[in-house]
Amino acid sequence: MRRIITISLMITVVVAIYGVAVAGTVLVTKQTHSLEGLNGVTAEQTSNSITYTLAAAYAVGDLITFTFSPDALAAASYPSQINILAVDSPAPANAIAGLGLGLLSASANSITYRIMSISQPDDTPGDGGTSYTEQTTVGAQVTLGTIGYTAASMSVGTVTVTVSSETSIGDVLDLSGMHTGTIGEAITQFGTVTVSTPFDGFIDVFANRESFTTGTSDTLTWSVETPDTTGWLNLINFNTSDGTVVTLSGEASRMSGLTIGNFTSSGGTLSFDDSSATLTVSYDGQENSGTITFTPPIGAEAVILEAQAFTIDVVHNYISAASVAGSKTIAADLAAGVWGFNGATCIIPYMPYSASASQVMYVTNIGPQSGDIIVEAIDESGKLYELGVIGVAQSNKITKIATFISDALLANGFDGGKLAIKIHVNAPPEDIYVHAAYVAGTARGHIEVEYVNR
Repeated sequence: MRRIITISLMITVVVAIYGVAVAGTVLVTKQTHSLEGLNGVTAEQTSNSITYTLAAAYAVGDLITFTFSPDALAAASYPSQINILAVDSPAPANAIAGLGLGLLSASANSITYRIMSISQPDDTPGDGGTSYTEQTTVGAQVTLGTIGYTAASMSVGTVTVTVSSETSIGDVLDLSGMHTGTIGEAITQFGTVTVSTPFDGFIDVFANRESFTTGTSDTLTWSVETPDTTGWLNLINFNTSDGTVVTLSGEASRMSGLTIGNFTSSGGTLSFDDSSATLTVSYDGQENSGTITFTPPIGAEAVILEAQAFTIDVVHNYISAASVAGSKTIAADLAAGVWGFNGATCIIPYMPYSASASQVMYVTNIGPQSGDIIVEAIDESGKLYELGVIGVAQSNKITKIATFISDALLANGFDGGKLAIKIHVNAPPEDIYVHAAYVAGTARGHIEVEYVNR
């Protein structure tokens, strides 16, 4: 209790001597740097001018400390003394005492000044007289000016300055308010990628899967939303060759037979690898948007198109402000559409999986066209199991699929319960029939299959 009373008394004394302890204000215009452009930069950076507006009455011997982010302050980049002229005014409310500050101490992240003198303003600006005797420093602007700060200190994203002050006996002045200002910030110079028009081709199983159901081609459109870098410091320069590289990826082995001639782009240089199902588009310098169009081969060059999902990667290659080469992936595995097909789809609404139950499932294909069997399932809790391709429905054959589905479910973490199963077959719907049943002990249950698009 005695300590609380003592502190209260000290605050009362401070307020009585210096006036109400209110908030000083830090003013500095923030600088923005390119995060990538700072790579390798060692040169000292110069801030905009820093000022601190006093909101309390200071006296000789009081201290003002400017504290910066760790290891931000460049050596001797600050003044050894600061002189603030008194503000003359015929109106006492507008007259402000001047003050002189001398450097007391400095470190890698702070500078402390001691107030060496207080000067009174004049009631008649410009006549050299001193008519006031009791004006305070409230409203005076202490101008530290520009300081040097290290590029390395920007690695944490921002460099700040915080001002604190105290009386000659250690009591705090300017207790609360905007004591912190941001000197510099480092922001990525690169933007975010959007696929506004994804691939959405629908492969026509009635045309031997060699074309889409509508249109003769499929196009995707991508773009990069970039920040406005006007006024930024330490900007990067994009490589004049391969400055922006876009990679379109399908599913490995599902583009067999296609060639680079089946793709066009709104710009850049194309390369294609059908085994890995990747198309690469390389641009000179910076590129912020583009289109990629796929046109299936026709005639003697025609190939079977495969249902698959697509993604794109976007990479920028650049030189930093310190001439250091860099590369940044701004989009990785970004969804870029799918190719579906108008093949057979059916649903097995119920199938039990347990130690006492076994499953019976067959796909019969009475047509001349073989097709992948693609399966997905959902359990009683709503969890989806996307099993992908579990086999092939060969033309004019019956294919047993129960074991393939069980193995795929186990690999996806399913260990028992009841499922609804959707089966897609990449073949004409009227050629596909699915039989489903289960055996539990001596009981055999037949399951009615629901055909979606027959």
